[in-house]
Amino acid sequence: MEAQRPFEDSSSLRVALEPVWNALNSFALLDNAQYTGLGLWVKQATAMLTPAQRHTHHLLFDGLRDAFMPHDESDFAAYLERLSAQPVDSLQTQMLEMLRVRFAQLTADASPTNARLLEDVGAFLYCVKQVQGSVFNEALQREVHVVLQDSSALRQMLLTHLEMLWKTTFAAEWKRVQSSLRWQTGMFSHYLEPRMTLKKAFAYLTGRHLPSDVHVPENAEVILVPSWHTGRHVTLWNEVATAGTSETVRLFFSEPPNYDLAARYAPVGRPELHARFNALADESRLRIIELLTQESEMEAQEIISALGLSQSSVSRHLKQLVSMGYLYERRGEGANKTYRLSSFGFSRTTQALNQLVDGEAKAVSTAQDETQSRELRRFLDSASRLALWPPAKQYDKLIILEYLASFFERGRVYHEKEVNEILLVHSTFKDSAALRRALQEYRFMDRTRDGLQYWLIGSEITE
Repeated sequence: MEAQRPFEDSSSLRVALEPVWNALNSFALLDNAQYTGLGLWVKQATAMLTPAQRHTHHLLFDGLRDAFMPHDESDFAAYLERLSAQPVDSLQTQMLEMLRVRFAQLTADASPTNARLLEDVGAFLYCVKQVQGSVFNEALQREVHVVLQDSSALRQMLLTHLEMLWKTTFAAEWKRVQSSLRWQTGMFSHYLEPRMTLKKAFAYLTGRHLPSDVHVPENAEVILVPSWHTGRHVTLWNEVATAGTSETVRLFFSEPPNYDLAARYAPVGRPELHARFNALADESRLRIIELLTQESEMEAQEIISALGLSQSSVSRHLKQLVSMGYLYERRGEGANKTYRLSSFGFSRTTQALNQLVDGEAKAVSTAQDETQSRELRRFLDSASRLALWPPAKQYDKLIILEYLASFFERGRVYHEKEVNEILLVHSTFKDSAALRRALQEYRFMDRTRDGLQYWLIGSEITE
């Protein structure tokens, strides 16, 4: 098998939401629910599957993954509609064609025809084994070969299972997380520098090193896709090259929303640095961090039970970690809250210490202030009020929203009327409702369900 080398050419590196691929990747995680560190939804959705559904799921996502490659659908409902309308043998043909392409890329042998792959189970198993290498599962692939004999049954199995997953577990979940993922996609695209390598981009955007076992083929197009459910893991979906195209690799990774991405590389003053280290100088808070490295996302009650401490004590520790950006807090149904680690917070502490040692803080601050001021001035009048909305580019929209968010205090809850008044003071654009919605949609601010109260994302809210 040809060795795969780490991706270095940034000319084909970009960030995208990829709604259909995002859903399929989350579905695939259900086949690996035993792994630690996956999102809470993965455990909950897996528990809902019957033994028969789990078997079908494994057959589809481990054995027949190439059969359901999306095209350019904008949402999962459109993808399901296309699957149901396309010719009955198209999934079978796609599965076999992609197997033949992958086989040809890895060996000098001539690829068997589709007809022979269907007729000769030995030829089919040989090709799959060459492609999969050490992860080849003969029993599973024999079952796959049986399923491929009936195009109609294959399509019906795929449609029925995907519709079940979408309607019973994922439609509501996607509605809950998609605005945060859209915000991440915009922010990560904003901060993705020209000619940036994959390793550097991953570290820059997440504060983590790219796992050493993650490799992509040379000259592939790499799409970074923010996911809500992969936890500390990284997953890959490879779309093989066809005539006139290059191979496409989608790399899925999780990172909780954090409006302060721009400030992650801004200098940290001594008071904040002291507060950051003080937040870590406690055994209970360190235990909370250790728990979340294993479970990715946990409910407050689960953390309380694991620590064996009182609710008030754990709540105090959680609030301190959230206020320093080490944890991301999400409000669920009723008074329930869930928590997950924010790599940004730990990266910011490390970066602050490095800047202190290197004496770079002042120079970095001056350079960033000048760049931001120059980009922002294009949209402000002589009184520094916003004079244009919305801008044509996503990049500019995020700069403006970051500027507007700076007029709100962290840790303070605002009534809707107060938010409108502040926005009107700092803009000549008089539709405060549109600006307010944008701040919430792009995750600079959050709000109560009734829309009457707002606060900055990442703030410690006193209740």
